[in-house]
Amino acid sequence: MILNLSFLGLVVALLLYIYREGRAYAKILLAIFYFLTSIFGIVHDVTSTPRSEFMISLFAINFSPLYFLMGPVFFLFVKVIIGRERLVDKDWLHVVVSVLFLINILPHLFSSFDEKLILAHKIAEHSEALYEAKYLFIPTFVQSMIRPIFTIGYFLYTGFYLYRRCRIKNYFVTHQVSILWIALIIVLYILLNTASLLVLINNIELGDSNRNLFSPMVLSICFDIKYWVYSLQNLSILFIPYVLFGPQYKKKKHTTSRAQGEMVLSTFAPPVKRVTVSTAYEVPYFRLEEIGHQIAKYCVDEPYLRSRFSLSMIAEDTKIPYYQLSYYFNNHLGVSFNDWKNELRVKHIITLIQSGKAQQNTLEALAHSSGFLSRSNFVKAFKYNTGKTPSEYLKDMKSGI
Repeated sequence: MILNLSFLGLVVALLLYIYREGRAYAKILLAIFYFLTSIFGIVHDVTSTPRSEFMISLFAINFSPLYFLMGPVFFLFVKVIIGRERLVDKDWLHVVVSVLFLINILPHLFSSFDEKLILAHKIAEHSEALYEAKYLFIPTFVQSMIRPIFTIGYFLYTGFYLYRRCRIKNYFVTHQVSILWIALIIVLYILLNTASLLVLINNIELGDSNRNLFSPMVLSICFDIKYWVYSLQNLSILFIPYVLFGPQYKKKKHTTSRAQGEMVLSTFAPPVKRVTVSTAYEVPYFRLEEIGHQIAKYCVDEPYLRSRFSLSMIAEDTKIPYYQLSYYFNNHLGVSFNDWKNELRVKHIITLIQSGKAQQNTLEALAHSSGFLSRSNFVKAFKYNTGKTPSEYLKDMKSGI
């Protein structure tokens, strides 16, 4: 059964990866997590139940360094989803332990396939023969002990991170189900690795004194935990819409002005101004991340300089549904589409002014070429984004202010 559930996990991982768009880091991280846990389940099933020696030689030990990535990858997933933090260069430090153990199993990786088949034959007869594999500097049983302890530590840290973020941002009030799902995965993997650790300790005691350290009931519970973990992990996501994975910032009240010089709007980062939040529907954070990259790519050709540039035009050109675009601007960026469009136009005009175009053309001509159809709208947008009228801005620039 665990083998079948693990293959289901691989299907989930594949679907998550296929239906991503752009650099959807959260979706990719979740796909990697499902891939890693599925590989772990396959290896566990292959080595603990009678299987072909070929399968054992293929899966046993070769993938063991990947087990040390489950905790780090899930933490990074929570960091992107809940913490709303971007991945940075130092996040590569999370893979150091996995790389260390990859180096450790190099003698086995580079051993001949015949040697692996011999070891597989021993494992098929007795699963504890797995500890006879050739390792470089850390003994097999030590690595096997470190793995569950390391993973438990990472999931505990992820749980602490989740709790701290929810307290700071008050996410739990409006996104209970998604946070509870993440908490469920954390609890499941703490239980799974605790059960694995207990079974390993019992096997060591069994090998030393030929007696079980724990009662048959405890060992049976440990094996049942593994089954339920894979069942709940792989099946629960099928019943939870992705919309639940997109915690949003608590929205601030709408303001009517922006501080002078505070032109900080970007396609991905929420600006100072906020608009009324619509709760009629919600677009998942995975999708919002994809939309942001699509719009950034779309804006390279500066379509916002067209006089009739509209949300409908973006929807038609990018094939993004209109309601998703509306949600993206109003709820995710927290700014109206017109304000977003006008700021990009104003930034374009400022670039033209600074390059000396204002000496060759009137401000009205620059405004018209940037998509503004009326002088009043141009002046209003310019003052809102810079704190000055176009004439004042030009005068101050000439004065060196």
